[in-house]
Amino acid sequence: MERPMTTRELFNKIRDILKEKGMLPDILDYGLATDRPVSIQNFELKNNLDYGGSEGIYLDLWMVSFEDGEKKTCGLGIFKTLDSSGEAMHIMAGLLADFIIEATSYVNRNLDDFTWEGADVRAIDGNGKALDWCYSCGSMEKALKKKDELLERYPEVTVRDNATRKVEVFRRDGKEKEGGMDGDGK
Repeated sequence: MERPMTTRELFNKIRDILKEKGMLPDILDYGLATDRPVSIQNFELKNNLDYGGSEGIYLDLWMVSFEDGEKKTCGLGIFKTLDSSGEAMHIMAGLLADFIIEATSYVNRNLDDFTWEGADVRAIDGNGKALDWCYSCGSMEKALKKKDELLERYPEVTVRDNATRKVEVFRRDGKEKEGGMDGDGK
């Protein structure tokens, strides 16, 4: 993506995935994304499944993110049914589980679309393979410090500026290597 995904885009994407897989219950009256899209990056998915004040069952979804050290909450979307039976509550609970599963899977497959700040530092083993983990640092200064620590144990380390997508490769022997613009830090 050229910019961070919005809550509206993520909700609609997961709703469409659920629809394509036949996982949206027939009892739904609607599923609507928030009307004020907000760019999302690092976040936690939160929810509330409960009976409505006067009718039906609501499944509210929102996100908690941390920007500039502050916790921020923004709506993601809502599913609603007019049915208020126990069976409907079980169906809506299933929808919640399916939404969480599909959202987690989608975000993990497209992690690069949700990382736009700071820098990621990844170690490269002796065979030239990037390790399965990385350090996410809030600033380039912290990333370069972590890079120096990792170079004491690993022959190569990559530092990726998440805003520009530029990757620099550092070697323990001091020889510079050409960086790239790919998402996995290699």
